[in-house]
Amino acid sequence: MGTFSIKKGKNILLKGAAKKEIIAVSFPKHVALQPSDFRGLNLRLAVEVGDSVKVGATVLSDKTNPEIRIASPASGKVSAINRGPRRALLSVVVELDGRQEAETFQTFKEEQIESISNDEVTSFLLKGHLWPVIRQRPFSKVADPKKKPKSIFIHAMNTEPLALDSECILQNKEKEFQAGLMILKKLTDGDVNLCMSEGAKAKALTQAQGVQRHVFSGPHPAGNVSTHIHCVDPINKGDHVWYVEAQDVLRIASLFLKGVYPVERIVAVTGEGAGGHQVYAKTIMGAPLSVLLEGDIPEQMRYLSGSVLTGKDVGAHGFLRFYDTQVTILPEGGKREFLGWLSPGVNKYTFSKTFVSSFLPEKEVSLDSDKHGSDRAIVLNNIYNPLVPLDIMTYFLLKAVLSGNIEEAEELGILECDEEDFALCTFACPSKTDVGGIIGQGLALIEKEG
Repeated sequence: MGTFSIKKGKNILLKGAAKKEIIAVSFPKHVALQPSDFRGLNLRLAVEVGDSVKVGATVLSDKTNPEIRIASPASGKVSAINRGPRRALLSVVVELDGRQEAETFQTFKEEQIESISNDEVTSFLLKGHLWPVIRQRPFSKVADPKKKPKSIFIHAMNTEPLALDSECILQNKEKEFQAGLMILKKLTDGDVNLCMSEGAKAKALTQAQGVQRHVFSGPHPAGNVSTHIHCVDPINKGDHVWYVEAQDVLRIASLFLKGVYPVERIVAVTGEGAGGHQVYAKTIMGAPLSVLLEGDIPEQMRYLSGSVLTGKDVGAHGFLRFYDTQVTILPEGGKREFLGWLSPGVNKYTFSKTFVSSFLPEKEVSLDSDKHGSDRAIVLNNIYNPLVPLDIMTYFLLKAVLSGNIEEAEELGILECDEEDFALCTFACPSKTDVGGIIGQGLALIEKEG
């Protein structure tokens, strides 16, 4: 068992935390699958508008690896296929019939899991449409079933603002979680690394067997997958490491034990804009945000699937993304303050010493979507490095990516990273630079060039 104390980073104490009480919300009338969620897959349609589908029926499949398929989380009728510029596939919407009829697969008893082979696990996850929950580094894309990882990481903690507490969803799920861990252990000759926060009390985590348990403490991004990999089993060129969310470990176990594609998702509904609906909502994959808010859609709000640092603006009538376990609703910005730069800023939030608030005791803050400034040229300073715990010189990595110098970017450690690791840099940057977006462009270029 490893214990790691992360010093670099910063927690954003945002108002609007969800109550740690799981509440079932209304069943949605529509759900959506969004192909952009599945990095690394070139998806083609397996359905047309008007087709009837069951839970677990194939909706999308990968052109390169047709055995990797995306399933419908609900039974009903395909009501819309939305496309963007150049006919890019944006979403597939299913109108629910309320019956939740499901495709059925083989079932396994708990004692049978010990004797399942690697090939059987891979084949069943592919057949059961649950392979996409396994992602790989580098590139944070859906894992390649034809390759074996040197290790697998279970992401059982999250330090993003207002993030879902994994321990809450693992309560009384010890047997299912252990079964999921044993299934994943079949996929690698290396270790399965279970990463949890300091002080974790859930028995599913503290009493997990057959895995390497690691405890992390410190500010965000202590809970990021990249931080865990960097500390426990760093990636070298040519290596592949897989990772799975704790909630998806339960889904893997459910597929094997019950023989039905599992669609349940616990989501933290957070942010000041959520009104009185800050709860842990039990819903299904791809649910609309309006259901999570029980139909209460306030105006002048920013609706994010994900956190304030890494979430995507999906709009008031958007849908939950495949990998997200959090929804954040924030007030929209746009209000101009006369000579605001002259004010002492007692109630303004800052990462630097710009305002008086930085010298006052830290407290929960209200934030909106404003950038509070215009885009400027990047200036060499030391604001990035204290926020990135990875052994990376962020400023010089940005220069390498912007100049298209792939070799230098690799030498500076870009293959260990993902966009989310630089979200704090984007948030704090005085130049208003999308640091994470630039890193994402660099990773995309390296993957394209091979």
